[in-house]
Amino acid sequence: MNNWSTLFLRPVGYGATLLLAGWLGGATWGHTAQAVAGYLSGSAALLAAAALLWRLHAGDARLRAEAAGHLSAAQANAHAALQLREIVAMLPAPLFIKDGQHRIVMMNAACEDLFGVPFAALEGNTGSGHFPAEQMEGFLVHDRAAFAGGRLLVNEEFVWCASRAENRQMQTFKNPVFGTDGQPQLLIGMCFDITDRKRTEAALQRTLDQLRAMTLHHDRIREDEQRRIALNIHDELGQNLLAMRLDVARLHARTAAHHATLHRQSGQVLATLDATIKSVREVINELHPNTLELGLCAAVEWLLGQLAQRSGLRYKLQVLDDHANALLPRDQTSGLFRLVQAALTSIACFARAGAVTVSLNLKAEAMTIVLQADSAGIVQAEQATLDAFGIRAIRERVAAMGGEMVLARRQGGSMMTLLLPGVAARQHGAPQPSPA
Repeated sequence: MNNWSTLFLRPVGYGATLLLAGWLGGATWGHTAQAVAGYLSGSAALLAAAALLWRLHAGDARLRAEAAGHLSAAQANAHAALQLREIVAMLPAPLFIKDGQHRIVMMNAACEDLFGVPFAALEGNTGSGHFPAEQMEGFLVHDRAAFAGGRLLVNEEFVWCASRAENRQMQTFKNPVFGTDGQPQLLIGMCFDITDRKRTEAALQRTLDQLRAMTLHHDRIREDEQRRIALNIHDELGQNLLAMRLDVARLHARTAAHHATLHRQSGQVLATLDATIKSVREVINELHPNTLELGLCAAVEWLLGQLAQRSGLRYKLQVLDDHANALLPRDQTSGLFRLVQAALTSIACFARAGAVTVSLNLKAEAMTIVLQADSAGIVQAEQATLDAFGIRAIRERVAAMGGEMVLARRQGGSMMTLLLPGVAARQHGAPQPSPA
């Protein structure tokens, strides 16, 4: 240890030595008064110097302790930063970290592969030299939104990939970190490439749209074919049966007085013809009900009457608005009628309902058909083994028309709602609502 260090460590002893030296100096000159004065003066000065040296020594000790603490903290921070970089580098998910000024300060290898650019090219900057201007504007908007919201922000955005020379669609997660003063400190981001998934979903949606279009086309062809067959049966078989019945009825009337056996047999033939004509009418109505020519409201009312006769189901028809009834094209009228027919069949056969209410709200802008049953069977039928495909077929046919089917439980029953685009929407080419 050098002399200066010894001096700072022993300031009181040094002051006493100086004090003694001053007194001896005054005595040597033989001047007692001067010695006393020199002694007192030297004592005060030396005591002041000793106090100053002690304060300097205490301050130096504090500075050394603070410097050691800062050095230890810096070393700990450097070690923590190194560990953080190692952890980030080992993560398989693409991860990046920005500071409060949106500058990239850390990025792992997975993120480098995703962006197609090394971290060295982006370190300490916002990435404006790599990403297009419109993408950078979106990045900064989302960064500010994450800091402003103070919570995790999830969004989808396009990111330029230099290695592939194309924009890739990403799902990005950004979580803000704030300092003790409440100011933005870091933004931890993680992104996943969802381009292939989105392309697969788009291809699947195109296939689904094609299948639905083919279903509608098939339904139109089938309905036209059934209508043609119904007309042929009505015009040919129906007319022939009617002419035959007139002839047999005339024979039956003429044989009443003189030919009892022939009269009885002709009566049996008349009964058979009447039953046959009734069956032919039922077949015609099953193929293409004549009431369809009068519009959807009349056809649904006839259908409810037929269902009540066969199953005893009580019904109520509510026509809230029939403005679009006369405007519906023939194929759409037939399609809606078949939807209501399938729904009522499901209610009668599987829902075990005793009563049903059908509401028709046929507006030009949008159409709503609601079927309410006094049992929960409409909702349960979708999970039933026998009728699962029936309810799902209705859902798909509604979706093919650009609408949506909603099933809901209500107090004391259940309800099926068919939401469909109106005539005006189709005529003006408005986008049809996608199914849920």
